[in-house]
Amino acid sequence: MTYDEVKKIPFHFVSHLSMENEHQSVYADDSGRLGFCNITKKKGFKFGKSKRVYRIDSNWYESKEDFIKALKNFAFGPQKPIQGGEE
Repeated sequence: MTYDEVKKIPFHFVSHLSMENEHQSVYADDSGRLGFCNITKKKGFKFGKSKRVYRIDSNWYESKEDFIKALKNFAFGPQKPIQGGEE
């Protein structure tokens, strides 16, 4: 899969977490296999620059470049069981 293909997938809001030092907003696609989280640092009432981290299944990627590399091995289909899971 390519990043351009991912950009065409609709993502929906999943959750929001507001803490003293940061806010997090989480989004996922309909399958639940792809997602991202926007993290915004906060100090008092001043907000800093947002950072986006990406997710494929249970793996998180801190950079867009790492996410794009991982997408090359990703295809929609049966999800691999999480380690330790029984099938």
